[in-house]
Order: sequence, then C-alpha cells, then structure tokens
Amino acid sequence: MTKRLLKWASCALLCLSLSAWAQVSFQLIPSPVGPTWSNYSLSRNGRVMAANYGGEIFRWTGGGGFLDLGTGDLFSSSIAISADGSTIVAGFPGADRYANPARWQQATGWMNLGHASEGCVMDSSWGSGWSVSRGGSVVVGLAWYCPGAEGFQWTQQSGMVGLGHPTNASSRASAISADASTIVGFYEDPGFGNRRPVRWISGTTDLFAGEQANGEATAVSSDGSRIVGQAVDSSGYGRAFYYTDAGGLVWLGTLSGNSTDQSVANSVSEGGVVVGFSGDPFAGTGQAFVWGPKSGLRSLQRALAQNGAVIPSDLLLTDALVISADGSTIIGTWSDANFNFGSWIARIDRKTQVLK
Repeated sequence: MTKRLLKWASCALLCLSLSAWAQVSFQLIPSPVGPTWSNYSLSRNGRVMAANYGGEIFRWTGGGGFLDLGTGDLFSSSIAISADGSTIVAGFPGADRYANPARWQQATGWMNLGHASEGCVMDSSWGSGWSVSRGGSVVVGLAWYCPGAEGFQWTQQSGMVGLGHPTNASSRASAISADASTIVGFYEDPGFGNRRPVRWISGTTDLFAGEQANGEATAVSSDGSRIVGQAVDSSGYGRAFYYTDAGGLVWLGTLSGNSTDQSVANSVSEGGVVVGFSGDPFAGTGQAFVWGPKSGLRSLQRALAQNGAVIPSDLLLTDALVISADGSTIIGTWSDANFNFGSWIARIDRKTQVLK
C-alpha cells in the first residue's frame, strides 16, 4: 500500500466530521489491500479502529491513517480493540510460525498469549484472540484442544485459563464486556454438536437462553447488562436476539417479515442500539439493520439516509458489523449490481439520538 493511499484513507474518514449540517454522515472505506473479506472493531468513541483485511491486521486513527501491524491468521476473521483504543487482539504467528492468540500494544508490539493446558495445533493455529477488556488487561478467545475448541480468558497474572467445554465438543469466548464482568459466546451441545448461547459470569457457565436453544451470543455491552446474537426461534430459522436479565430474550425479527429469512445481531451499544444483518444468506440477499429499544427494527440504510447520510444510489448496505459503545460510529459492508463490494463507515450525531 502506498503512502498516498494511506494519506487519502486518513483524510476520507476524518473528513466525515465536515458534514456538520447532517445528523449522520457516510463514507466508503478504501481497502488498504484491495478486494478481500474484512472485519472491524471500534474503540468506545469510534475514533480508533482495528481491521482485519484477509488476515492482514491494521490499526486506524484520524491522524495516522492505516498502520499495518502485520499478517495474522489467514483463516480467522477475529479482531478486537479495547475501549480506550490502546490494545488489539487477534490471531498472530508466534515463533513456531503457527497462529497464536496474541495481543498488540504500541509499547510492546505483538505478544503471544501462550497455549491452553490441553492445547494443540489445528489448521496451523493454536487459537486466536476474539475480544478484550477496556484497558487491554483481559483477553478472551478460542484455543484448540483437538478435536475441538475451548473458550479462554487470559490475564498477565494467571495466563491462559480455559473456560470449559462440553465433552468432545467446543466452546468459544467471542466477546467480553469492557468492565470484564461478563464473557459471552457459544457452548455446544455435547450430544448433537449445535451451538448454544452462553455467558460466563462470576465463575459460572450460564446457558441464559435455555439448554435447548440453538445459536450463539456475538456481543455484549460495556457493563455486561445487554447481550446480543442469533438463535433459532419457533419458526426454525436463526433470528437476532437481544437479552437482558430484566426483560429476558427479545426476538428482533427480520426486515422482510418472510418466514424463511434470517437475521443476526452483530453488535450492541451502551444505550442498547443493535446492528446486524437481515435476509436470506443462502440466496445472497440481505441488508443491514438497526434496532433500538424505542424504534424497533429498521433498515439501517433507510435510517441513515433519512437523517442526512448521502449514500450512493447504486449501493446496498449488506451488513452492519459493529457499532461503537457510545453509539456514534457504525461500520459495515456494501455491494452493488456489478458484484463490487467493500466497507463503509457512518458517524451519528449523538445529541440527536436518531437511531434509538
């Protein structure tokens, strides 16, 4: 990637703030490595971004643009950044050249987090980091034990500690709350192998959606009070859910209302705004959604446009991957009729609370 592209990318994202008249601004994100799959994570205020482009790991800031942190695990899309923007976790090659759960900080660079007690190498990987607490002191993720995987928690003091897995089945710690109180992910059914939403809290394994629920938790709010993900509802199809202890499991539905469509909640803000995907993944059709406790489920593309975002008319916003904890920034993917694809970023005026 050239210095010119780095500079342009920095300006393109930073200039979002210049559209002061709009409640929402919108910009395409130029890929620093060309067309490939991508995944993202945001700091609490949305001003620092971690990105995984086809296995290449980047950190982005408004002042510095994209900083290439090296080639990580080519077979894992995992990426996360701490709420303060100081720490990034992913899978990254260790001295043995296998991918390892790893943590990046500016002062130290990449640090291998070690292996699980019963760990082994699968697909050239010991595992990967999936999420990180506010200041970067607690990392969670997946470690292979062969023939399955186990969710783990890592701290400097205790090293890598397994969170448990069913006999001959797998678990994964997909996200941790910023305050490190709650870890969420999946915990497979040992009899049938299907994933089940789980949270680890106060040393306990809690199948909060029920022991028979098929699905997984994908994200958790900063204080651990809100959990989102996907589970199979009474229709027999995977649907996005929003969970709190007070309200229980809330099904978010689908944008189309079609009985065979699916949806998945990818991320949740501190205020309970949820973003994700709705559509038919097998037909390759779908679009990004936003759900708020007050407004319910809506097309995110329509909601952004109604509040000032200028979105090219030939683009479809196909997914919303992450919303910052403060609700100010959303990143997702787009495609067009010519099979082009890429990523976008939207900034929301928090004072207007247009997405709640």
